[in-house]
Amino acid sequence: MSRGAHASKGRGRSGTRSDMRTVGQAGRDGARRARASTRTGGARLNAWGVFRSEIVKALSIRSTIVLLVLNLVLLPAGAALSAWSMTLIAGMDPGTGKALAHPVELPASLMWLSVGGFTVTCMIVTGILGVMTVTSEYTTRTVQMSFVTDPHRVLFMNAKAAVAAALSFLSALAGLLLSWGVTYALFATSAGGMGTLDDSERLLPWVTVFGGACVLAVTAVMALGLGGLCRSTVGGVFALIGIVMIAPSVLSLVSLAGDRFAWIKSVAACLPSQAATTFLAGGVDVTGATVALMGATGGGAAGAGSGSGTGSSAADAVASVATSGGFDPTWWQSGLLLLAWAVVLYAIGVLVVRRADVK
Repeated sequence: MSRGAHASKGRGRSGTRSDMRTVGQAGRDGARRARASTRTGGARLNAWGVFRSEIVKALSIRSTIVLLVLNLVLLPAGAALSAWSMTLIAGMDPGTGKALAHPVELPASLMWLSVGGFTVTCMIVTGILGVMTVTSEYTTRTVQMSFVTDPHRVLFMNAKAAVAAALSFLSALAGLLLSWGVTYALFATSAGGMGTLDDSERLLPWVTVFGGACVLAVTAVMALGLGGLCRSTVGGVFALIGIVMIAPSVLSLVSLAGDRFAWIKSVAACLPSQAATTFLAGGVDVTGATVALMGATGGGAAGAGSGSGTGSSAADAVASVATSGGFDPTWWQSGLLLLAWAVVLYAIGVLVVRRADVK
C-alpha cells in the first residue's frame, strides 16, 4: 500500500474518532439539558404560569362560583340579622316586652361585632372551597394530567393554596364591606342612635373587616391541606366539619362534667373556630357589652343585678380556668393559633400529595 493511501486511511480514522467524540459530546449535552429541563419543569413552567392555570381551573368549576357567591351573601345576611336583633333589644323592655319610651343608645362595638357575626359560620363555606380545590381533580382523575404537565407537586399545591386564599379573601372582603353598610344603616337609624368607639376599641373595624377576610382565607388553606391529606371530597369535608364544629361542641359538653375537666376549656379555646371567634372580638368583651345593653334596657336595680350576676359568673369561669392552670389566649394569640392550624395541616397535606401515589 502506498504512503498516500496510509495517510488517507489515518485521516479517515482520525475523522471518524473526531465525529464520534462530537456526537458523544452532543449526546451528553442533550442529556444534561434534558435533566435540567426535568428539574426545572421546562423553560415555560414557572410559578406564575401554574398560578394562572389554577385560576382558570378554579373559575371553570361551577361549585367554586356557587361557594363564593354563598360566602358573599351569607356575611351581610347574618350581619343584618344580628344588627336587627340588637336594635330590637335596645328599643324593648325585656321584662314586659313593650317598647321603651326612651330607647337605649347602641354601643358602636356591637355594630362591628355584628358585621363579623357570620364570619365563623362562613368558615365552613370557604373550607369546602379549599377542600374541593384539590379533591375535585383526584375525584375526576384529572390530577394525572396535572402532574404530567407540572411534575412538581409542591408547586402544584402552592398554586392551589394561593388561588383558594385569594378567592376566599376577595369574596369575604366584599361580603364584609356589604355587612358594614347594612349594619351601619340599621344602627344609625335606630331610635336610640349609636355611640362611638372607645380608645381600646379602635382596632375593632380593622380586625373585623380585614381580619375577617384573612380568617376565611387562612381557613381555605387549612381545608386545602385536609383535602390533600384525605384526597376525597367527602373525607375532607367531614374532617373539616369535625375540627370546626363537632370537636368544639363535644369539648364544651365534657368541660361541664366537673371542675376536674376545666382544663378542656383551654383545649377548646385553641380550636380553629373558637380561636377565630376570639380573634374577631379584637379584645372587646362581647359578653360584657351584651350584658350592659340588656341591663340598660331592663332598667333599674333589676337590670343592674342581672348584669352583675352574669358578669360575676363569667369572671368566675375565667378564674376557674386560670386557677386550673389553663390557657386563655388573647385575641392576637388566637389569630396566631388559627394560623398555626393552617400551616400544620397544609404542610401535612402537601407531604401526603408529594409522596403518595395518585391511584
